[in-house]
Amino acid sequence: MTTYEPWLPPTDPNAQTRALPWSPAPEQDPIERTRVWSSSAAFDGRDAAVEEHRDRDAAVEGYRTGRSANRRRVLFAAGGLMLLAGGGIATAAVASGRARQLIGATGGGTGGQGGAPVPGSSSASTSHPASASNTPGYASGSPSGQGSASASASASASASASNPSASASASSSGSASGSASHGQVYSKPLYYVDDHGPMAIALTMDDGPDPTYTPQVLEIFRQYGIKATFNMIGEQVGANLSLVREVSAAGHTITNHTWDHADLSHLSSAQVLSQMDRCNDALANANQTPTIFRAPYGAWSPTVLQACAARNLTPVDWSVDPRDWDTANVDTQQIVHTVLRQTRAHSIVLEHDGGGNRRNTVAALKQFIPALLDRGYNFVAM
Repeated sequence: MTTYEPWLPPTDPNAQTRALPWSPAPEQDPIERTRVWSSSAAFDGRDAAVEEHRDRDAAVEGYRTGRSANRRRVLFAAGGLMLLAGGGIATAAVASGRARQLIGATGGGTGGQGGAPVPGSSSASTSHPASASNTPGYASGSPSGQGSASASASASASASASNPSASASASSSGSASGSASHGQVYSKPLYYVDDHGPMAIALTMDDGPDPTYTPQVLEIFRQYGIKATFNMIGEQVGANLSLVREVSAAGHTITNHTWDHADLSHLSSAQVLSQMDRCNDALANANQTPTIFRAPYGAWSPTVLQACAARNLTPVDWSVDPRDWDTANVDTQQIVHTVLRQTRAHSIVLEHDGGGNRRNTVAALKQFIPALLDRGYNFVAM
């Protein structure tokens, strides 16, 4: 192997310094040159920390496992107790039912003679027909419509709370399908009639009888062969008994519309009942026993609805109000337009044959009645 000596400058005897002889650096392992060295103490501390965390995680997992097992044991125990309690309740219910059967068979208990239900008890089922919340043609700001919405809502809440099962079975259409049975409290008045066929509508005449306009209305109804409902004021009845009998003889329905068209929304229960009773007494003189009641101004309240139940009267409102009562602002053509535009199958149309000048109403009847008949509607007396 050939070796090479490094080149050195010639030696100068006068030089102050001299070059040192060169010697090669010792060979180093290439792996050793690339190794990164850290403090062994740091590695030891890190390892100890890792081990500590592992121990802690193991302890937490053991705690969770133990607690979950305990929870399952508690749940299983509670479930067993509930099953036992349910079995005991079922057994007691069966025994109680058998006891009631024995009591009913012998005529004992609190039901009265022969096991008959006590009046007002839960065994006397009632229904609460509901009405549509958005009634077509309903004018809440008019004298015929004020107060109806809020009164009906409060009445509905009261009736639902007192008899939830009856509320659930109520008619959702708010339609008239018969008179109220004793003690039956409606949650709202009825706005529709649905028991006379798919195209039935009801035309109702309020505030009569009137010696000037009621005979004209009767003649129009006779001409077109239709039946209607007359909601009469007690004060008007006494002086027009023959007219009341004429309305009844023509096949129309006569109802109670209070004694003097009072706003019932602020009256006491006794005052409301007095209004109904005085009107009923007046109609009785014409051999009439009404089964329907209409509140003046559409002013319904829980008190009024309860009074209807006490007097076996079905509360009936309306779904089409052409505002014929507003003679200062509504003319004949406006009445006709409203009735033809808003009337649908099962509608109850509000009109008036008393309480003021009804010339516009009489003229409007002659126009919209034949138009509705041409559309296939069937006028019915409620």
